[in-house]
Amino acid sequence: MTGEKQSAQGTGNGADAGAFLPNFSSSHTLFLVVLIAQLLAFILALARGPAPEGFWVALAFTSLFVQWVALGTVLVLCLARRSLLRLPPLQAAGAAWLIVLVVTVIFSLLALWTGSYLGLKPHMPVTDHLGFLGRTVSISAIVSAVALRYLYVQHQWKQNVEAEARSRIQALQARIRPHFLFNSMNTIASLTRSRPEAAEMAVEDL
Repeated sequence: MTGEKQSAQGTGNGADAGAFLPNFSSSHTLFLVVLIAQLLAFILALARGPAPEGFWVALAFTSLFVQWVALGTVLVLCLARRSLLRLPPLQAAGAAWLIVLVVTVIFSLLALWTGSYLGLKPHMPVTDHLGFLGRTVSISAIVSAVALRYLYVQHQWKQNVEAEARSRIQALQARIRPHFLFNSMNTIASLTRSRPEAAEMAVEDL
């Protein structure tokens, strides 16, 4: 009983850590990240309105940038996952959120530098640079906060479902055990006078 309690306490402590973060190196999670990033890029391209270079070209550049940020974030989160798992939920969520923002800033600056180097925006003023950086960081902050909240709520829901299933099994076992003991004792009592040897074997089996 003591070992079971210690095991249960250890499981509970592990559940309180940043275990709500998924394994970003799995193919399923990676596919979902790429799909969500592409949907976000499509929404951003639609919200932008008519572009001088055309909708599909704007969508291609937006998709390229969003996928850069998404895959770069996944890479950093994969490398930092062991450290995040040791943190409490709030700290793990905050650290993951900051990672997303830092990666977004890095790739935003890289995109601005690449655009200037290739001559796509040769005379873009500094205010436009800051505006682009502010928009990308704001969008990334909102989307990542919603995603982390969803992951945490989903993890809590799965824990509640598992805890409810365990409590039902334990309640069922508690109901079965007294009946089993009662029936065994009745069988032994009935065999005591007529078949003592069988009663002795039944006691040993019990």
